[in-house]
Amino acid sequence: MSLRLRLTLSYALLLGLILGGLGLFLHLSLRHSLYGAVDTTLQAALMVARSLVNEEDGHVRLEGEGEPPLSPDLGLFLYSQGKLLDRRGPALPPPVRVGVGCATWGEVRYCALAEGGAVLVAARSLEAVEVALVRMDTVLLLAFLSALALSFLLGYGLAGQALAPLNRMARRALELARAPDPKARLPEPRSWDEVGRLARAQNLLLAALERLVEGERQFARYVSHELRTPLSVLIGRLEQALELGGPQRKSVEKALEAALHLKALVERLLVLVRAEAPATREAVDLTEIVLEVLEGMALGKRVELDLPPTVPYRGDAALLKVLVRNLVENALRHARTRIALRLQPGPCILVEDDGPGIPPERREEVFRPFFRLDPGGGSGLGLTLVRRVAEAHGGFVRVEESPWGGARFRVCLGPSERV
Repeated sequence: MSLRLRLTLSYALLLGLILGGLGLFLHLSLRHSLYGAVDTTLQAALMVARSLVNEEDGHVRLEGEGEPPLSPDLGLFLYSQGKLLDRRGPALPPPVRVGVGCATWGEVRYCALAEGGAVLVAARSLEAVEVALVRMDTVLLLAFLSALALSFLLGYGLAGQALAPLNRMARRALELARAPDPKARLPEPRSWDEVGRLARAQNLLLAALERLVEGERQFARYVSHELRTPLSVLIGRLEQALELGGPQRKSVEKALEAALHLKALVERLLVLVRAEAPATREAVDLTEIVLEVLEGMALGKRVELDLPPTVPYRGDAALLKVLVRNLVENALRHARTRIALRLQPGPCILVEDDGPGIPPERREEVFRPFFRLDPGGGSGLGLTLVRRVAEAHGGFVRVEESPWGGARFRVCLGPSERV
């Protein structure tokens, strides 16, 4: 459940409790007022009806000269020692118990008054009162439901308006997660409320992270550049020594191999630093890039190609070549007899081999820097470069299982960068 909906439901629930309490108060107040009005009319009728109580021949009856003005819906009962002696008016049920005061039994209101040795009871039906209460309850229920629905809609709209800056910040953060840009910032609302302070705090944090990342990049770039020159000199001297021959030829060959490996590692570090920066955008043909990479490689195994005539794209040609080269080198290193390379709409680059494959639980680890499944398997930076280049182009890379039993690497580049 979203925060917007939770806030709206909380607001609607609170308002519902308030309106429900107010409606109950109005119902009880009106009921008390209507019952009080009925009691007043009954007690006034009792005062008028006292003149009807007469005793003749030892019998007490409700009769007398000159009928007092009584309402036609008023019932009168005369009791003596708990025994009903006489009654007048409409056919209302007699009270369950006789006592001085007012009480309700069923749908009839009774008020009693002691008159001599007898008790005079006035009664009136509460049907009109109950009808009035039902009508008021219906009006209150409709008003309650209408107010609740209106408050939900208004609350949902207000919550959405209040949370709109957070939604914009979240969308921008997701965009940066898919295509990292150290210089990008989250949108800041003009308000100085909690959301505005949060946005400014996040941007200050991003600025600090940018400075930290840029410092690390400059350090890696500086170290890599500084290492390239002495490594080139070392490789040249080792090649000269190898040409001269001598008893230490095998040792020189091993030293030269280690120096070449170290130089390749430095070159990949430089590419890795470049891949972390925003990629340049230029019109390229992915089919042409794949073919150029394959032309400059010693394959040694069968390569099956499934390439469209052209796949136009906008991206960094140099980084895309590095991506393809590292995918092919990784497949060749682990394949037994063949590899396959395909270009699919998206655009997506698929490279698979018939090697031993990668266990599902280790498919994410292979993209970590300097991680190698086998000790002699390259520098451990090739697949890291593949992921960095894919992410720099707004895409992703994942490992799947090949129908041949080996590994299939699927690299999909961001569709927004197509020509």
